[in-house]
Amino acid sequence: MKKRMFFVLVLAGVWALVFNSGVYSQTKDQPIILKGVTSFPKTHVNNDSIPLYIESIHKRSHGRLRIDWLGGPEVFASFDQVHAVKGGTIDMILFYPFGYMKSLMPEAEAKGLSELTSWEERKSGAFELWSEIFEKRANVKYLGGVFQSIISFHIFTNRKVEKIADFKGQTIRVMPLYIPFIKALGANPVTIPPTEIYTSMERGVVDGFMWPQGMTSWGLQEVTKYIIEPGVFQWECAAIVNLDRWKKIPKDLQELLINTMADYEYIATMRAIMIAEKENRVMEKAGVKTIRLPPEDAAKFTKLAYDVTWEQIMKASPEYGPKLKKAMSKDALPKGAFPW
Repeated sequence: MKKRMFFVLVLAGVWALVFNSGVYSQTKDQPIILKGVTSFPKTHVNNDSIPLYIESIHKRSHGRLRIDWLGGPEVFASFDQVHAVKGGTIDMILFYPFGYMKSLMPEAEAKGLSELTSWEERKSGAFELWSEIFEKRANVKYLGGVFQSIISFHIFTNRKVEKIADFKGQTIRVMPLYIPFIKALGANPVTIPPTEIYTSMERGVVDGFMWPQGMTSWGLQEVTKYIIEPGVFQWECAAIVNLDRWKKIPKDLQELLINTMADYEYIATMRAIMIAEKENRVMEKAGVKTIRLPPEDAAKFTKLAYDVTWEQIMKASPEYGPKLKKAMSKDALPKGAFPW
């Protein structure tokens, strides 16, 4: 009896060690499961294509690989998620703004300045460069710049703006990508979680915020008066997997994750453009008015956004800043390159 109990205890100890280390053998009845989160809640419009991606992975792998989407900020606070995936507390992040990773990646903001779509970056060398940076800085594998290439950022405000000078003194909610730009406009940047923007606008804690399409998912059209044109930058989100976890995935399934992401970068961006058009109608119906800066001010506004942001990136990352600017330029795209 004592020998049997000893054997059971030893076996249990070995199993616990194997389970906790994440090392196990895949069998037909035991798929590989990646536990992931997103920076925004599951119901947010920016997550529109994630269920499609997850379903496609399951089907294409014939059930060998499964992604378990645990949720969003309620699982891990948005700004903390990158640290959780770096340390292996979670396996992957399915949708995460590059700007949220600035504490680990000083060059992170450069993605929003790209002149290329995510699928074009796979042809220009930018994808490989970002892959190198992600592994070096954050201990993660970069799957791609997911789901919303092209979609630009806009300033939404409750104070009427007719020229660049009217931004002076406004308090604007920001994330790291556009802090230099907001400061250059003479406004005061404030970093708060996305889930707190509504209350901050409602109570007048901030005058406005900068955001791409997707603002109506937060109900922000209810507390916002104006959207300013032109838009600048582009939506810059990543899908990443903990590097140690990645190395335990069979090579054919690694390729499946990356290739499926490449497919959905294009598909989901087209869906995002249609959603943006729908959201514009919702904002208009809610009374949000569009203000277009005069041509001269609009040109200055756009130039200022890119000039001051690139300047900050070059200072923060002299190693990768120049390489990224070159690889994300239209000049880096091979002639005749198409998304298909």
